[in-house]
Amino acid sequence: MAMGARAGILAVAVLYTVAMGTMVYAFITKDFSLKIVFENATKDLPAAYSFTALYADKAGSVFFWGWLLSVFAAVLTLHKRASHGRMMPYAVSILGIVEAFFLALVTLAANVFARNPIPATEGFGLNPLLQNVGMLIHPPLLYIGFAAFAVVFAFVMGALIVGSPRVKWITDIRRWTLFAWCALALGNVVGMWWSYNELGWGGIWAWDPVENAGLMPWLLGTAFVHSIAIGRRRNYLYKWSFALIIFTFAFTLLSPFITHGGIESPLHGFLASRYPPYILAAIIVTLIGSLGLLFLRRRGMERERKLSSLVSKEGAFLAFNVILVALVFVVILGVVFPQIRGGLVGGKVALERSFFDWACGPIMLVAVLFIGVCSSLGWRKTSWGSIRSYLLGALLPAVVAAVAILISGIGNWYAVAALVCGFPLLVVMVEWVRGTRSRRRVAGRGYVTAFFSMIWSNRPQHGGFIVHIGIILITVGVIGSSMYDVEQTATLDIGESMTVGAYELTYDGLSLDEDDEKLSAVASVSVKRGTKSIGTMSPQLNYWFAPMQSFAEVAIRTTPAEDLFISMPAYDPTGSSATFRALVTPLVVWMWVGGGLLLLGGAIAFWPGRRRQPASEVTASEP
Repeated sequence: MAMGARAGILAVAVLYTVAMGTMVYAFITKDFSLKIVFENATKDLPAAYSFTALYADKAGSVFFWGWLLSVFAAVLTLHKRASHGRMMPYAVSILGIVEAFFLALVTLAANVFARNPIPATEGFGLNPLLQNVGMLIHPPLLYIGFAAFAVVFAFVMGALIVGSPRVKWITDIRRWTLFAWCALALGNVVGMWWSYNELGWGGIWAWDPVENAGLMPWLLGTAFVHSIAIGRRRNYLYKWSFALIIFTFAFTLLSPFITHGGIESPLHGFLASRYPPYILAAIIVTLIGSLGLLFLRRRGMERERKLSSLVSKEGAFLAFNVILVALVFVVILGVVFPQIRGGLVGGKVALERSFFDWACGPIMLVAVLFIGVCSSLGWRKTSWGSIRSYLLGALLPAVVAAVAILISGIGNWYAVAALVCGFPLLVVMVEWVRGTRSRRRVAGRGYVTAFFSMIWSNRPQHGGFIVHIGIILITVGVIGSSMYDVEQTATLDIGESMTVGAYELTYDGLSLDEDDEKLSAVASVSVKRGTKSIGTMSPQLNYWFAPMQSFAEVAIRTTPAEDLFISMPAYDPTGSSATFRALVTPLVVWMWVGGGLLLLGGAIAFWPGRRRQPASEVTASEP
């Protein structure tokens, strides 16, 4: 890469960082002469949320995203420049075009530094729902994942332009891909946690278009991670990988299109944004240009191995990828159908959450089941002896557990969870037991030492296994919380009780607390389980003066088995009575444990080794 181009990329990153620092300083000092500060901050807004107020704004969110792109472009330029060969100039050029597009959005389409035409000493403030720790974590993780996938896209397109060998470009983008995938995964999990704790409805996922916009690129990215893993080892799914990263990047651009009003979102979105037409044009140009390049280059690409047998690891990986793509197709159909129908016949139509639950739920369960299938099959063609060992060691115990649950009457969906989640979990356990025994015999170590030595000796594979366990636990939590929640709503006078599940809730009274921003009504609710008192919970209802709206602050008691969730949607001003909505939701905590395992497994798989692994040593069991 020419020195001038490299210097230009670095200069843009430096200048963008200075602009970002200036903007953050304006928010912290409450400089209401800037329109963006005036519309999203107040004098009393805490400093931490002053930063979040930046990307709570329609132009500020794109500004923040563009800054991440500039930083990643600089990192890409500085890191091991010689090792990337001829790909680097093209990769950085493509990333520079993407960066220029984001700069145009925040300078030409809508100026992020626009001055406030009216002198002001106070601003409108940040939506109270956004004054939550989730706002500090959830959007930045999504933007980091989106920006990192732009780097991967640029790299792969650069490889396509110059005809770089398969092993070369896959090696170069593997860690960027894992980084982007993990950031998006954690961003979605934190979003689920935020929805559960803040919105007051007791759910984790409403299938809102903006939520789906964060899910779809992660699903496509998951398929891409697995396709490059198997492509690096077996020279398989090579062309498929190009198509996947093209659509993954395009779907990251779909997120701001939806968020900024391109598709109506009941729960999220920016009003009166100018960006959707420009972003839609960028998506169309990206798809036409990239897929056209892939078509033109198809004859000069390396030949792939043909599938020897469907009953093989290669066949299972292909099926897994097809399942994920089918899931994305169903989700995007559910997102755009109301818009198409409204445009054709007029009026508004919205697909109920039940459509997504019943259309996407079975596909998701099959995808989780295939986590075990992919790990239990061998390369090329699997022998019956290998299949039988997994049938006896993993599938049979899962079937027995599912049948026992059915007979006990605990619940049909718990039986499904035992089968669908138990099989891949036991497959991982079987792999770990075998690997630990083998390492113990060879090295003569104890079981614990042998186990951790095994994990560290092949971090991509075993980090992937830990990620799989995280996804399995999230699935268990989703099944438990979605299918077996118990809900009760009642208005209670002081001293009266209500029952929800095995819990008895007694309303003890109400206290009012007022400050400059809000009036808080805090209820005291005594909780018993059977005859045992387990403490007091304090749901709140806060009335915020600036937006003149009330928002519930829920109280949650978490155990490994279930959560008790209480919100107070209304109360008598005298405090003599209050309305409570209580839910008992099983297994919710395991979703957050699963999210932690996603982080742990991703970190292990991402952790650099002492030497670069040859392609022949890399497994296809990465997350």
